[in-house]
Amino acid sequence: MYLKDKNYNPFLDRVLLLVDVAMVLLVIANLSMLAMQVNFENAATRSLIQNYLPQLHALYLPVFENFIFIDGVFVAVFLTELSLRWMIAIYNRTYHKWFFYPFVNWYEVLGCIPIGSFRVLRIFRVVAIIVRLNRMKLIDIRQWYVYKVFRKYLGILTEEVSDRVVVNVIEGVQKEVATGIPLTGRIIQEVVMPRKEVLVNFISHRVQLVTQKQYEENMEELRESIREAVYDAIQQNENVQMLEAVPLVGKAASSALQESVYEITFETIHNIFQRFTTDENRVVIEKIADGVIDALLMKEEDKALQKTFTDMVVHALDLVKEQVEVKQWMGDEKRT
Repeated sequence: MYLKDKNYNPFLDRVLLLVDVAMVLLVIANLSMLAMQVNFENAATRSLIQNYLPQLHALYLPVFENFIFIDGVFVAVFLTELSLRWMIAIYNRTYHKWFFYPFVNWYEVLGCIPIGSFRVLRIFRVVAIIVRLNRMKLIDIRQWYVYKVFRKYLGILTEEVSDRVVVNVIEGVQKEVATGIPLTGRIIQEVVMPRKEVLVNFISHRVQLVTQKQYEENMEELRESIREAVYDAIQQNENVQMLEAVPLVGKAASSALQESVYEITFETIHNIFQRFTTDENRVVIEKIADGVIDALLMKEEDKALQKTFTDMVVHALDLVKEQVEVKQWMGDEKRT
């Protein structure tokens, strides 16, 4: 809606700044006149002014008698200036639509209405001057104490309101989950199932990575475990014991048999792990992962499983609520 940064004109901004200053001076004069008019309309106050400030009384008396006309002149000036600004905004395409100007500058429009309470809005032109000076980099309102205080409490208000809204939404979801499984069923059907293939691929890839990493890190321990297991099994085998009883060659044959069985066993397991991490065997992992996901999503009337799933979701939402309810502004205040 607002396109001032795109069509910013430094020269025009300076001219409008001078106009703003002139308008503020006129507003101050107009409001001062209004204040005097209120005093003059009160007979007691007017009498006091006449007795103690006769020169002021004589100076303002013509204004008092022609107040409506003079105030009309002020209003005419304000309306003319407002119309010129509106036309400039239309010419420069300051706003997305031509009729946005009176809505954005509502205080100027209402200030032109010659009614007491609306006249005060004319002083808002001071805000326009401050904004223009900041945009011209003649001042930096971000360094002002008032601005910092305003931003601080605005941030606190925004955080409190948004946190309350988020907590209410989460509590509503918790009630839906706790009172039944329709929401859970929708999550499974509309969220999980359309992404099932992605989940299967992700799980398969992770399983391969973890398997390869763990096997490489523990290969030596696995080798020693296989060696010990093969040695114990052979030593307890009666046929091997009979072979060891053969004179001269029994021990050597038993040792050779033990080493051969160990090598065959380890090579078999090693090849299984190596093939397990290749793309050719990934299809098997994907089928297993697909079956696991289907098993988890089966619509069986397992009340214990449903309750566990519900409790998990509610607990997870409780953790989110706790994080949302953390007062971030308190931590910022302590740091400062």
